[in-house]
Amino acid sequence: MSFIAIIPLWLAALSLYLGSERQNLISNAWPKSLAGFSTLLLFILGIVVFSFDYPWVSSMLAALVVFMLSLFTVTISSGYSKMRTLTITAALCVLSLSFWGASYVA
Repeated sequence: MSFIAIIPLWLAALSLYLGSERQNLISNAWPKSLAGFSTLLLFILGIVVFSFDYPWVSSMLAALVVFMLSLFTVTISSGYSKMRTLTITAALCVLSLSFWGASYVA
């Protein structure tokens, strides 16, 4: 189940990046309030999903570590083309879902 928690945390980092004025993935940046609110909701969702497997404090720490790694990765990948960033995002989601499916079956 913890592979599923990576997806909302990655999307939280991506929405925080899309709220920046210097982002280059979309033509207009998201409003800061929308970006902050969606980041908060997705971060809490990631903590809740992590808490299915781990205690609350451990799930909060794991979510924080994954979120910080996601912020770094989104920032680095956004320096490349828009298509590459979207491909990395889609690949991360598919890979997380496939690992979750394999661990659920096994």
